[in-house]
Amino acid sequence: MRGEGPRDRGAGAPGAVVVLGAEVRGPDDPAPAARRRVAHGVEVLRRFASARLVLTGGVGEAGVAEAVVMAGLARRLGVAAEQIVLEQESTSTLEQAVAVARLARRHGWRQVVVVTDRYHLPRALFLFRRMGLAASGDPARGPGGADRWRWLAGAAREGGAWAKVVGQALNGTLRRAAAAAGADLAGGG
Repeated sequence: MRGEGPRDRGAGAPGAVVVLGAEVRGPDDPAPAARRRVAHGVEVLRRFASARLVLTGGVGEAGVAEAVVMAGLARRLGVAAEQIVLEQESTSTLEQAVAVARLARRHGWRQVVVVTDRYHLPRALFLFRRMGLAASGDPARGPGGADRWRWLAGAAREGGAWAKVVGQALNGTLRRAAAAAGADLAGGG
C-alpha cells in the first residue's frame, strides 16, 4: 500500500532511494513518467532521514540528462541539493544498475530502494540485485497523469526487455556487468 513500507531504523534503513530515469522533453520539462517517479521517490525519501535521493538517466532525445531535469523537480518538491546524487550517464536499466552499484560501494550504502513504474520494477530489481545490491522496490503509481495508452505501451514493452535480459544472461553480458559493478558473483548466474 502507498505510504507503507520501511521507515528509517538506522542500520536497516536504505542508504539511497533510487529513482530510475524516464523521458524528459527538455530542460525543466519532465514527461509524466518522470514527474510520477520523482514525486513518489521524494515521498519515499521522506521516510528515511539519512538516505540520499539518487536520480538516474543520461542524455536522450531532448539533449539533456534525465537525471538533471529530475533533480530540478526534486528540489522544487523540497529535497535539499546536498541530499541529491546524480547518475547522468546511463541510458538503460542495466547501465543504471551498474552505475548505482558503483555509487553504493563508494558511499557505503548497504541497501537501496528502487522507484520506477510498477510494470518496470520486477526487471529493475532483478538487474539491481544481479549487480550485488540489496534492493527493494516501491513502485510509482501510474498512470498518474500519463496517457493511459502510453503507460500500457510501456508495460507491453517490458516483454521485449525481459527477452533482452535473457539474452544478456546467456551471452555473459550480465556477468561482465556485475563484475564491472564490483558485485560478488559467488551466487552464480
